[in-house]
Amino acid sequence: MKTYLWQITAKTNLHVGNENSTSYGIIDKAVQRDVLTGLPCINASSLKGAINEFCISGGMRPEERVEIFGSDKTGKQEPKKGNAIFYDAQILFLPVQDDNNLFTYATSEAVLKHMESRLELFGIKNLNPNVFKVAGNSGYSEDWQRDDFSSLCSDENLPIIARNVLENGQSKTLWYEQVIPAETIFYAVIQEPDTPIKKSGGLLAEAIKNKIIQIGANATIGYGYCKFDLIAKYDDNKGKE
Repeated sequence: MKTYLWQITAKTNLHVGNENSTSYGIIDKAVQRDVLTGLPCINASSLKGAINEFCISGGMRPEERVEIFGSDKTGKQEPKKGNAIFYDAQILFLPVQDDNNLFTYATSEAVLKHMESRLELFGIKNLNPNVFKVAGNSGYSEDWQRDDFSSLCSDENLPIIARNVLENGQSKTLWYEQVIPAETIFYAVIQEPDTPIKKSGGLLAEAIKNKIIQIGANATIGYGYCKFDLIAKYDDNKGKE
């Protein structure tokens, strides 16, 4: 099994909706959040679904896609389990306004330590956060404490955009949608085994590396277009490659 560590950078505003939440405030459609930390995330099922759609439109051969994602039961054909394992994408850096640059990245020591402990589960140790790519010359600061960073990511501080449906020039449906701002950086782990189709592994990694993949809702109005950068690859038997 090979483990791939990905940087996912939202190049446009991102809304991956949390359909299980009920809001009694101004927000009608909230974003997904980690059940432990309460910070914004992209659930593994949403991540897998978006990448699957990308591979369909990207021309990946059906037998390759089944190897990675599996298939549902069709007619007499039994369902097949996919070989790749997808994990939740966790927020790492949040862009915030800055007096000297267009923006800078905020994170906190707690977020970095949480990343470190999660990655150690996959044998990834002593990862320097500087390996992640940040936009332009806007570096990042971990000066924010845990409570401060959580506040930046709270419902009160994340952008909320009003959406409307018009009929004959009159408003029929008005709702308020929460978004993750463009240039937010997530990290995600995806594991791939060697397969009969590609014995050296990396079938999915080759398909998505350096690609723009749309995740979440509102694709036709430019939401959710994310850049996938491969940060590191690890072989379970050999360590870092």
